[in-house]
Amino acid sequence: MRIYLSAILGAVLFFSVSCEKSDTKTDADDRKFISMKLDNKIYLSENPKATAYLPKLDDSNPDNDYPIMEITGTTYTGDYITFKLAVPELPFHPGAYYSSETGNSMNIYLPSSNGETLNTGTSTGFVINISRITSQFVEGTFSGSLQDVSGSSTSRVVRDGTFRAVLKYQEAQ
Repeated sequence: MRIYLSAILGAVLFFSVSCEKSDTKTDADDRKFISMKLDNKIYLSENPKATAYLPKLDDSNPDNDYPIMEITGTTYTGDYITFKLAVPELPFHPGAYYSSETGNSMNIYLPSSNGETLNTGTSTGFVINISRITSQFVEGTFSGSLQDVSGSSTSRVVRDGTFRAVLKYQEAQ
């Protein structure tokens, strides 16, 4: 009887240890999103894409002679959010990317609210911060003023902006 009981307890112990759930979290498990407050409304985009375009020096287009990262997302209501970051040479590093520097900008198209288009324009107070970047992911924060370029040319405030996106590299077109 003891032999059977020992065998059963041993089997239970073996299976409970081998079937234990792992608490190790990887980057692939993290949620991908763009989230922000525009005025006092919250906007959320799930699974945005980040593409870093490699420079293309062998053509006559001067706009693709430096690396550009573009992060794009669409909200549940169909609004489009786009960031562009530029650096003189790869790699992109954690840090602040100000809209006053060439190639750095944010654009928002809001078809859900009268088709407004907002962008950083000449705003010097808009900043995108990369807090973490790997070969596969980019995450950070953003905030500042955007200009309504669809007619009223009023200033709109973005607060508490955060993002995390899968990062892919591609040649410039």
